[in-house]
Amino acid sequence: MLKLYITKLKPSEKPHDAAMRALDKAIFELCGKRATDYKIDKTRLGKPFFADCEKIKFSLSHSGEYAAAAVADMEVGVDSERVRPVSARVVQRFLSGIVAGSSDEDIIEAWCKKESYGKFVGTGLVGADFSKPHFMLVFDCIPGYKIAVCSAKEQTAEIVVF
Repeated sequence: MLKLYITKLKPSEKPHDAAMRALDKAIFELCGKRATDYKIDKTRLGKPFFADCEKIKFSLSHSGEYAAAAVADMEVGVDSERVRPVSARVVQRFLSGIVAGSSDEDIIEAWCKKESYGKFVGTGLVGADFSKPHFMLVFDCIPGYKIAVCSAKEQTAEIVVF
């Protein structure tokens, strides 16, 4: 089971609050409870998880006007990014050897893949070396954005945009 909930930020809403709203909708539709009914804790490296519900895994992301929550029955990572120019220095430092092209879309897609993998394994961007077996999905469901979801096995994702 893999579900991706994407929402547009409300006026004056903080990006993290929009991501939590997406998570809340996902958990309610999945379990009939609110995300706030569970205790959210973080690993030593900062990966959030439900401390009192091991069967549900989640990951949050936000960029520009959108926020996303990926919810699964296994470890998962999500990253969403607005397509925009990225400096050559940043590309060289973080994406060397993994960018499939030179367009802004290619670069942002590579960034999303690396970031979602880092969230999947719990190391963040810097520790994202792609050494652990994984499966990657990339979505273009929001114009001008790329969204990548990384999980342990091949599966389809149900996408809910609200």
